[in-house]
Amino acid sequence: MVDSSLLKLTSAPDIGTAWQRLGITPQDVVGIKITTMGGPLFSTHHPVVQAICDGLEAAGVSPSHIVIWDKMADDMSRAGYPPHNADDSHVGMAAIFPGTGYDPKVVYKNEILGTLIWGDYDFIHNDANDDLVEAARTAVKDKAFGGGNASGDSLDVGDDIPQTSDRSYYARLVTQICTKIINVPVLSDNSYVGIDACLGSLASACVDNNRRFEGDPTHGDPAICQILDRDFMRHKVVVHILDALVAQYAGGPRFDPQFTKSIGAIYVSRDPVAIDSLVLPLLEKWRASDRQGRIDLIGHAASHVHSAALYNLGTDDRSRIQLVRLP
Repeated sequence: MVDSSLLKLTSAPDIGTAWQRLGITPQDVVGIKITTMGGPLFSTHHPVVQAICDGLEAAGVSPSHIVIWDKMADDMSRAGYPPHNADDSHVGMAAIFPGTGYDPKVVYKNEILGTLIWGDYDFIHNDANDDLVEAARTAVKDKAFGGGNASGDSLDVGDDIPQTSDRSYYARLVTQICTKIINVPVLSDNSYVGIDACLGSLASACVDNNRRFEGDPTHGDPAICQILDRDFMRHKVVVHILDALVAQYAGGPRFDPQFTKSIGAIYVSRDPVAIDSLVLPLLEKWRASDRQGRIDLIGHAASHVHSAALYNLGTDDRSRIQLVRLP
């Protein structure tokens, strides 16, 4: 399914050429961004990821230049993607936390404050009796972890360490490590941003302190669009492959089998807005028909999909979307 979709998308004669036409070269470090929050039964399926890896190798990319990644190491391990280093025979798997971490030089800021938690770049556990905390305070003060000397932008390192921030740092995997990114999410609802598909799942995984702009009142709009509307994001993300073999229309993004549909589909496009705008009505239809309409519709909670079109991240105009169905 992956190969036939990519061959149709690129009009290539073989799968190696298909990936090359998407901009992949043997010199690239290719990040395959998966979704693992749903655990072993509702994460990006291993055969889909394997097909992508095989295709990349056919395009001349060494396994040592391929890294499968998601945000949290625990989620990855539960889903069967335990983080480990790559070598000449095996692709790598990496988590942002704990793992490759965040880039202190690349920040998304808006006026919404978020409460920092363990794993956020600016978070420091405020416990005066903890030796690790004191070491962290010293590291912040000296900027030891970020390189260079302390600047006027450094954090307050006194006793009253601020635990809120209007900053979200991008992952090093996105800014420094990967030169190309393939986005491979699953299809699920999300009560905080309406729908977890190509746009929301990628934006949320790329930055820390993302809880501040999810849920009421903004539901990730326009933050999701603004996070993806950066030159390095536009240039690095070469294709979106939505794993909709199993779709979840309520209770997501954690797995809840009573709200799933086995539709056996994948959606492949360079345009994440087109994919999300096509699958959002499916979730709405399933929610409307389930339990005699006792599940609320997603509605405005997924407004970021339309807003993304206004940011020129893609199109949600059905008249401009060519949907090609493959057997």
